[in-house]
Amino acid sequence: MDGREIELKLALAPEEMARIAARPCLNTGRLADPVSKRLSSIYYDTPDFTLAAQGIAARIRRTGKGFVQTVKSAGTNVSGLFDRDEWEVPLAAADLDYGQLRLTGLAAFADESLTERLSPVFATEVERTILRLGGKDWEVEVALDRGTVEAGDRREEICEVELELVRGTPAHLFQLAARIMKEVAAHPLCLSKSERGYRLAAGKSSPVVKAKMPVLTSAMTVEEAFRAIARACLEHLMLNERCLLATEAGEAVHQMRVAMRRLRSAIKVFKSITAGPDLGRVKDDLRWLLAHLGPARDAEVFLSEIVDPVLAAHPDDTGLIALHTHWSKDRETKLAAAIAAVRSRRYAAMILNLGRWVETGDWLGPPGGPPPKRLAEPVAAFAARRVGKAVRSLLKEGGEALSRLPPEHQHAVRIRCKQVRYAGEFFAPLSPRKGTKLFLAELSELQDVLGQLNDIAVAGPKLSGRGAEAGSSRAAGVIAGWHQSRRTALLGDADKAWKRWRALPVPWDEK
Repeated sequence: MDGREIELKLALAPEEMARIAARPCLNTGRLADPVSKRLSSIYYDTPDFTLAAQGIAARIRRTGKGFVQTVKSAGTNVSGLFDRDEWEVPLAAADLDYGQLRLTGLAAFADESLTERLSPVFATEVERTILRLGGKDWEVEVALDRGTVEAGDRREEICEVELELVRGTPAHLFQLAARIMKEVAAHPLCLSKSERGYRLAAGKSSPVVKAKMPVLTSAMTVEEAFRAIARACLEHLMLNERCLLATEAGEAVHQMRVAMRRLRSAIKVFKSITAGPDLGRVKDDLRWLLAHLGPARDAEVFLSEIVDPVLAAHPDDTGLIALHTHWSKDRETKLAAAIAAVRSRRYAAMILNLGRWVETGDWLGPPGGPPPKRLAEPVAAFAARRVGKAVRSLLKEGGEALSRLPPEHQHAVRIRCKQVRYAGEFFAPLSPRKGTKLFLAELSELQDVLGQLNDIAVAGPKLSGRGAEAGSSRAAGVIAGWHQSRRTALLGDADKAWKRWRALPVPWDEK
């Protein structure tokens, strides 16, 4: 059977899973009695994970009725909503049917040498309870899954709810998920079982993940481009959320902030199409999260960029050691506060709301009505206008020389640099690669120098505050002086980087 799978996944704690079936959220609109089954699945790939690299999952599942071979394509994923192609065929035995793999039409299976190298990579064992909910214009199959995914001697628990759309629109999935999340502590899940299995098999179940932008094409519309960019930002956020909760890595906080800032920049770049009543809630959510992540990241930067280099130069200085201990505790406290925010139900609701807005928000026009004409504009012309405007604003803000600006204006230029770089990265596939790469590299270097200057400017008042405490004023003065001595050289570097970047042509052609 060939088809399209649209489902939304929510993760639950085991204690919530034990009682969720009795909650009103899964009883209102119930169409049939629950059905339980045990599912044993084996996932196949080559030793070097060729299928995974192309976003393909291939498995054989044993059910009470026999064996089923399933192939799923990469599709899209945003805030727990998965939209992908799926091919299923019954099997007489637990052996891959290579002919059916080729019939999917996926390029990977056209290579006979690849199919010959397929072997088991990981397995899942799941106890599934299925319910059906629905109304006049919608129907959803709800699967309550409890079990494990195993790769060699590594194991990870599965405890999740899958909401698969049978009839209706993705908006119905978001509405049902919101109903569930009001009654139980659930949160959107960004990884499928196969993705979790591959991470286990690779020994990297919760790594820090850097931003990866989708490849835009000139054939895309403005709507398609914005949605692709926003989806990538949300995936970037949720993957690093997973890392933060599993490892408490400070770098995960940084990457979550980058994801949110990229999304804010995308909203600004596409402001002519994203405006609407829903946008106020979206901006409030982004501000809330950044306000909780910001202090943790700032504490990490202050310790690693301001305190640590001076202590490394004077490792036996007792005053510096005491300051390092103090700011280490400050970092730990603020990291704990950030983690608490990410574990909260407010955060889970925010993730669901962001996904709902990207996929079904009011920026797409009234439900059932025609979409706004501006959404159909080719993205290439739109990109040229928007990047060109952002570059002109940055040039005006920076003036002739950055060293002549006061620190607060240098910081404003840095923020604009970041916005222009994000916009340039979004639209990089739409312009010549060589010129774009140089344009963005020079902009990144400029941003880095301005960032160091900003770190020094922010550190001054912070060190003065700590310096008022007994025994720390001398050490605080040593740190402040060490970094102030760097300012002249950094200002010179900023002017050189600014001059080089200003001389470059803008890769996006506005003609």
